[in-house]
Amino acid sequence: MTSASSSYDLLDERVRRWIWRQGWTSLKDIQENAIPIVLAGDRDVIISASTAGGKTEAAFLPILTSILQSGRTFGYQVLYVSPLKALINDQYRRLSDMTADMGIDVIPWHGDIDAARKTRSLKNPNGIVIITPESLESFLINREQFVMEAFSSLQYVVIDELHSFIGTERGKQLQSLLSRIEQVTRRHIPRIAMSATFSDYDAVKYFLRNDSSMPCAIPPQGESNHEIKILVKEFIASKDTDVTVPISQEIYNNLRGSNNLVFTNNRGSAEEYAVLLSDMCEEKGVPNEFRVHHGSISKIERESVERDLQKGEHPVTAFCTSTLELGVDIGKVKSIAQIGTAISVSGLRQRLGRSGRRNEPSILRVFSIEGNDDGLLHDLRSSLVQNIAVIELIREHRYETPSINRFHFSTLIQQILAVIAQFGGFYPKDGWMLLCQKGAFKNVTPELFLELLKFLGENDVISQLNTGQIVVGKLGEKLLKSPDFYVAFISPIDLTVIDKADSKRIGMIQYVPQVGQVIKLSGKRWLVESFDEATSKIYVSYIKSGGKAMFAGDGIDIDRIIVEKMREIYLTDTIYPYLDERTGAKEHLNQSRLFFYHNHLDKSSFLQYGNEDYFINWAGTKVNRTLALLAQYCLNKQCDYDSFYVSNLTAEDVEQLRQAHKPNVVELASLLSRQHKTFQKYDYLLSDKLLDIEYANTYLDNESLTFIP
Repeated sequence: MTSASSSYDLLDERVRRWIWRQGWTSLKDIQENAIPIVLAGDRDVIISASTAGGKTEAAFLPILTSILQSGRTFGYQVLYVSPLKALINDQYRRLSDMTADMGIDVIPWHGDIDAARKTRSLKNPNGIVIITPESLESFLINREQFVMEAFSSLQYVVIDELHSFIGTERGKQLQSLLSRIEQVTRRHIPRIAMSATFSDYDAVKYFLRNDSSMPCAIPPQGESNHEIKILVKEFIASKDTDVTVPISQEIYNNLRGSNNLVFTNNRGSAEEYAVLLSDMCEEKGVPNEFRVHHGSISKIERESVERDLQKGEHPVTAFCTSTLELGVDIGKVKSIAQIGTAISVSGLRQRLGRSGRRNEPSILRVFSIEGNDDGLLHDLRSSLVQNIAVIELIREHRYETPSINRFHFSTLIQQILAVIAQFGGFYPKDGWMLLCQKGAFKNVTPELFLELLKFLGENDVISQLNTGQIVVGKLGEKLLKSPDFYVAFISPIDLTVIDKADSKRIGMIQYVPQVGQVIKLSGKRWLVESFDEATSKIYVSYIKSGGKAMFAGDGIDIDRIIVEKMREIYLTDTIYPYLDERTGAKEHLNQSRLFFYHNHLDKSSFLQYGNEDYFINWAGTKVNRTLALLAQYCLNKQCDYDSFYVSNLTAEDVEQLRQAHKPNVVELASLLSRQHKTFQKYDYLLSDKLLDIEYANTYLDNESLTFIP
């Protein structure tokens, strides 16, 4: 190190030697600030910095120092939890390089790791174990006697890509697992969280540890002067105009010859564009650089795309979904593109962070698509304005507030069964204290817990002995034996698609196509030859024309922060320099503002457009879903809703709703049938009461009942 660094001096000599071999002349700000805090080992730490900003080293330079100085030789010293197997493999390679001369073991632990390798580690647990929540669940259940020994020397828990866990069933499972480990070891273990997209740190702190039993520190990440280049182009789609061709031409002209990631909002779009670009390359007689990457293509193909991106031996542009949003090492990526409407600030920021490594600017191209047949949405240019809103929020470092107060009853059912499997059973009071009072499900009261146990008992998921102890029931035994029990979320029913020519697995789809149909998968077209119902395998052969990509998918709620920013954009006359003039983006923004003011939306929340009345409140999807149900309950009106409006509501209707005696959100949830509320894995095992409570807590907004914007 050429510059003075007090944090560098705190590190073990062997760690400093590794830094010297990297040729570093100084530590990054986040590393300088995090090292003394992590080394102290007396608090949780949130390490937030941009992708490739040095977060891993900020955490592990002091962690490795602590391991080396502890002198402990038995028991895992670091539990490193990661959301993806691919990310585990990446971090294993990275940490193995760091620890090569330090005598610290690093063991990757997931379903694809050789059993013999795991057995060797179990005989002499040491160093760092990198694991998914699902494998950690299996570890606790199947090695209950060994858990105390294995984690007796645990110094740190590290959680990578924390934002991907917050507000999800997987995240609640992880919270419960960490709580269970601390209750077994009978001590608090510092938790180190890493992510690039935090803004509401109070919510993140609460998710990381919900009982404040340890303080939490957030080391400053320092000022970033990293350059970001943005270009937004707009395309108008209609029944007669297919925008996929001009967008594909733009991608061919601007991205070919370098490594890029093109994100779409669903797997079907990724396939459509990958096939179109492949066709273009074939027509022009050039090598096909365009690939596809998402959760429904084969693991071999996904890893091939990641490997080719990482090696950089020849250009690759990958059409992808959120599978490449997280920090899997894909080497140097020149630019990012987003096709369609950006639906999340944190998501687009995470995507943007995949480019611009190694002192080069991050480049983002947004291909905004507006429907010419969409009426009000078209006149307001809602997709274009939403894309601008998301970009501006990124520039302001403002992200969605994570959802941390859901009940997660589905995952609580899984955890009840997991605890029974781990300990043989529990008494109701002890189970509530373990999982709720002292565990992850803090907002589940004793009454709600007993209601859940009662219904599970009625369905033979659990049983109660004469002693009062809760044990597993017949259905519970069946669930525990299921190969996907350790997974807290729903695993889609996948049908495997096989290439008839060489019997290779291409990927998975979630529907049974007709024989003779042409489907698109893994960036190619396939003719369906046959379907084997017994093995759930579809046999196909390669074909050069036709086809459609079809995948299951759910819509995502748009956060209030985005639609409020949209309204702000309409109200100002700011000209955004990244809007492309050639495709009319600047002109169309001005037209949308004229429409906004012409219809007095700067002063009024009500608009009659065509034959429809709109209550335009800029309140977000969750609030408007609640208002639509409230109108059904109080006014017997059926209303559609979007992120910024509720249709079929007049000013008189809204005034009636203001004055009406309002039900609570749980009563509103009861208006919907069970099938419209059953989303998570074990929701079908909830009573109507608990299902309504879960739906209301997750998808409705209680504040909108007392204050209608």
